[in-house]
Amino acid sequence: MSGAEAGGRVSAAGSLERLLTPVFAALAVVSAMAGGAIVVVIGASVAMRYFANAPFRFTEELVGLLVTASFFLALPLVTLKTRHVRVHLVVEHLPTALRGWAHIAASIFGTAFCIWFFVLCLPWFEFAFERSIKSEVARLLLYPWMALVPLSLALTALAFVVRGLAGESEPSP
Repeated sequence: MSGAEAGGRVSAAGSLERLLTPVFAALAVVSAMAGGAIVVVIGASVAMRYFANAPFRFTEELVGLLVTASFFLALPLVTLKTRHVRVHLVVEHLPTALRGWAHIAASIFGTAFCIWFFVLCLPWFEFAFERSIKSEVARLLLYPWMALVPLSLALTALAFVVRGLAGESEPSP
């Protein structure tokens, strides 16, 4: 690959990253709000248990859904900015020429995993959607919560592709 091709690839990846960052950041804000809601729900349930001896019955269900939402909504931005847990031990001991290839391989494996997981979770989502399945205690519709998983996986796969095209091995700011 010539330097011009690599430069064009990096430039396109940078443009795509600038386009995706605000969208992924908005999802991360919603993720943080879900995290805050977890604290509020648990706090209210504890207060109800303490003052009225009647905790909310739906606390565990709602908190479980909020934890899942919080994780999957933050995942695309974390991946795009490479702020996730990474093991550098092997890569640091590779010759410099191979480090770029290791980064590309990691991007390919990450993308493949997200696509594979996406394909596996679609029937699960469709099943819940077609039957309007609700949670057991709170009777919350589950398919809107379940839709976050394939959405997040598709966006995370896109983030892996952008990282792979950029050819960067260090976290971006």
